[in-house]
Amino acid sequence: MKRTEPMKISQIVETLFKDRDMEDTLLRHRALQVWPQVVGPIINRNTVERRVSGSVLWLRVVSAPMRQELSMHRTRLVAALNELVGKQVITDIKFI
Repeated sequence: MKRTEPMKISQIVETLFKDRDMEDTLLRHRALQVWPQVVGPIINRNTVERRVSGSVLWLRVVSAPMRQELSMHRTRLVAALNELVGKQVITDIKFI
């Protein structure tokens, strides 16, 4: 069957990841993209390095007091990230 309607690149990438059982990997990286929505612009500016390793989100925070405050809200932040991406893909956040 021939496709008559063009697909968006995002749809093609999503289909490719689903076909190769890599959907969780894609969603983990989407969690990096939605981080600013979860924490707001001020905290986002103070997290200078972000990466995902397995199901753990690693964040470098420039301010020690802010790092401590974020660690106290770790569970809530994980829940908010997972809610925005639509699946439980982040299990923990490490602040460095």
